[in-house]
Amino acid sequence: MKKLSLILVITTIMLVSSFNLTAACAPLVQTRVTQPDYAVLDAALTSAIQTRLKNKLNATKDELTYSALRIEAEGLAATIANGRVVITMPDGTVVVDTSKGASNTYANFKAKTINENHNSRIAILHSQLYDCGLGLETKLSSTDNTKENYLARRLGAYLNSAGTVRLSQKL
Repeated sequence: MKKLSLILVITTIMLVSSFNLTAACAPLVQTRVTQPDYAVLDAALTSAIQTRLKNKLNATKDELTYSALRIEAEGLAATIANGRVVITMPDGTVVVDTSKGASNTYANFKAKTINENHNSRIAILHSQLYDCGLGLETKLSSTDNTKENYLARRLGAYLNSAGTVRLSQKL
């Protein structure tokens, strides 16, 4: 009986811990998103833009529909000085990366050659992992060796998203 009670307590603790992990954002994210470096990115990535990107991502099935998504991403990147937009599938496959120019084609997206998989990038991972759908990161860009702030938003519900949009700015 004691063994059964202990197992029940441990199972309950694990379930509560798992729920709490996905119930909120990663530590300090809600606080940091209001600070100047991230607030600029957050303000640019409005819910209306997120909805448009999600709808266009869901509609992408050929070069024409892909082009509409790419143009929307390029427009968003242009709203931020030194801005960049990366849109990924939920598994991290890069759909559009505005820093990759002519590589942004439907054929390259299908072949997964626009950029390497971004499923381990902290901002993207956190936006998919946490219930709040938001991830932040500041790091040295491996592409050009400059410091860059990243803000990622999940495009859709937890465990049922179209993917992720990540807006960044070189500092």
